[in-house]
Amino acid sequence: MPCNLLLDENISHVVAGQVQKHQPAIIIESVHIWQQEAFRGGNDRELLIVAAEAGLTLVTYDLKTIPPLLVELAADGQSHGGVIFVDALTIANDEFGTMTRALITFWERHQALNWKNRVHFLEKPRR
Repeated sequence: MPCNLLLDENISHVVAGQVQKHQPAIIIESVHIWQQEAFRGGNDRELLIVAAEAGLTLVTYDLKTIPPLLVELAADGQSHGGVIFVDALTIANDEFGTMTRALITFWERHQALNWKNRVHFLEKPRR
């Protein structure tokens, strides 16, 4: 499973547009638009499963509810498409340019990996 990205609802859809503008090879979606907003404010477990079925890796700030869900999915024998966590102390939610650069750098380094059930933290890009 390649590194195709799905930004959760806490990341502006503007970031997806900026990533596409600067690196068109990246497949990136935003929960704000993807699936006609069906998962915006919805069930995180279902989002992880449907994202995996669509070949998408979730990018999220949700360090509270997603980690226990990953444990639950593993216990149930259910795979996910990977999760890239973002720490608000590393990249603030309103730092669109920094988030854009971080996602592009991350994708360039890790896109060839199999993202099925993989978990990683997004790093702040060096200037």
